[in-house]
Amino acid sequence: MIRFRLKIEGLENIPKGACILAMNHTSNYDSLIVGTHAPRKMYIMAKEELFKNRFFSYIITEMGSFPVKRGQADMKSLKHTLKILKNGGIFSIFFEGTRSKDGEIQEAKKGIGFIAARSKAPVVPTYVYGAKNGWFKPAGVIFGKPITFEDGTEYEEITSQITKEIKKLIKAAN
Repeated sequence: MIRFRLKIEGLENIPKGACILAMNHTSNYDSLIVGTHAPRKMYIMAKEELFKNRFFSYIITEMGSFPVKRGQADMKSLKHTLKILKNGGIFSIFFEGTRSKDGEIQEAKKGIGFIAARSKAPVVPTYVYGAKNGWFKPAGVIFGKPITFEDGTEYEEITSQITKEIKKLIKAAN
């Protein structure tokens, strides 16, 4: 995506091996902005409804998206995610589970905690901003420092810590 004044910060915080980019979601362009600036191919869960159109499905699949059934434990998607991370890939997830209509951080879903605990991959808090403000407004991405969790940390605690770290990025950026 070509934009004027697109600012990318913290790329050096993305580890060489497996990692999880936990990011907020305010625009349909968020994954495109992050994916085109990630140091290597990024994989991301996308709601299964996006895969109904064959042409669009082909495009987003080529970009690393794979379907997830929202509102339930989608074991197929979870297994695929864990395989990506086991193979050293970058997995990106909208930790809130859906797009925020007002731009405010919503309550995070526990899936991010589950994936982080099971994979033991570092989590990079990622703040995407300005993508819904129009083509000529400042927009960008801030990749925070990776965080890791001790074995046995509860999913809820992991989810809470990730949310706190993203809120810190937002506060520092504004």
